[in-house]
Amino acid sequence: MSGRAIRYGIWLAGCVGSRPGAYGALISEYGSAEAVHRADHTKRKSGGPVSRGVIRALCDKDLTEAERIADYCAMKHITVLLPSDEKYPALLRDLPDLPAVLYVLGKLPDFSLLPATAVVGTREMTEYGMQVAYSVGYGLARGGSVVVSGMAAGGDSLALCGALDAGGIPVAVLGCGVDRAYPVGNAGLMREIAARGAVISEYPPGTQINRQNFPERNRIISGLSRAVCVTEGDTRSGALITARRAREQVRQVFAVPGNVGVKGSGGVNLLLKENAALLTSVDDVLRNYAFLYPDAITLGIDDAVDLERARASAEAHAVDVGRILKNSREKAKKNELETDEMPFVRIKAAESDINMTEEEPVSDEELSLIDSRTREIFLSLPDGPFLPDEAVSGKYDVADIMCALTVLEINSLVRSVPGGRYLARKRNCK
Repeated sequence: MSGRAIRYGIWLAGCVGSRPGAYGALISEYGSAEAVHRADHTKRKSGGPVSRGVIRALCDKDLTEAERIADYCAMKHITVLLPSDEKYPALLRDLPDLPAVLYVLGKLPDFSLLPATAVVGTREMTEYGMQVAYSVGYGLARGGSVVVSGMAAGGDSLALCGALDAGGIPVAVLGCGVDRAYPVGNAGLMREIAARGAVISEYPPGTQINRQNFPERNRIISGLSRAVCVTEGDTRSGALITARRAREQVRQVFAVPGNVGVKGSGGVNLLLKENAALLTSVDDVLRNYAFLYPDAITLGIDDAVDLERARASAEAHAVDVGRILKNSREKAKKNELETDEMPFVRIKAAESDINMTEEEPVSDEELSLIDSRTREIFLSLPDGPFLPDEAVSGKYDVADIMCALTVLEINSLVRSVPGGRYLARKRNCK
């Protein structure tokens, strides 16, 4: 790919973002990013995937920023892949909201020769979740699959540790620039992944952490993969967003069963109720690849790994293992020292949550930061505390509601309150 094509590709990616269909529509119409740049868009009317916002961006012909990014990538040995590049993953190219550019630190595997499996978990990892995430990542890699994850603290990181320890190929997808480790504690892990596999992002180098980027990042995790495995997560876990994206992309979803009533199990058990495939061994996943990749896949390997081995790997790779596990001893000690004042503290917290409706109503600017599907669900949520199934409509089921609530809580538009309920911020239209 020539430097000229890369600069125009970066410019076009900045114009279309992740708006579904916009990149494909423009390339289909003009043939190349450079041709899109040369075209006069001042009189173009919005329609279909090419919105008014995209048109405004297309009218700005300044290539200065695109040139700066391209030069920086060349200096830092960051590969820039465009959808027209033969090394661009074919599975991503088929998505309507494909990333219009990929920044790669390291080397992407040849996905035509090797299958890829996404393994995602929760930041609020338990010891059980730690063992499972590591074991699944380790077993899949030993069986011949590339392991894709988000490198977040907790389950994502442990799955990637497992892949590294098995001698496999790890791929981490970031919601920031590939020159930024997130979380910061995973900087060493990130270097190991880049040396063995690849760290990728659709966001230019230098892009800081932005919580709005994570749901979009998840579509790349699932899009790169033949299947998505959820190792642990409650009903508010971001792992469920990845599972929803996988279903939209017609990828198979696997879930590891969790103990009923235990934090971290509600989300995976919900996925199983929603017809996710049961994952008790990596062979459950790998046997689906044996026909497509007969030279790569090995079945019947021993993927059982005990907790101490998983813990030792986390320490060896110096990864961020998540808040709950990291602070479990401190929390246990604190619980032993709790006094009779604790119920009073809980009551005050609940009162604060219930008074959320007295806060300033959600602004149009805040609403513009979430996707249209999530915005529609948010505007239809009940007033006052509600259970997720009470927000189900003819259009959206419980899984849709739970995925939306995860995004809304990240954006401080809803809050969880006692009794497993949620409370939405006041909306101007209600």
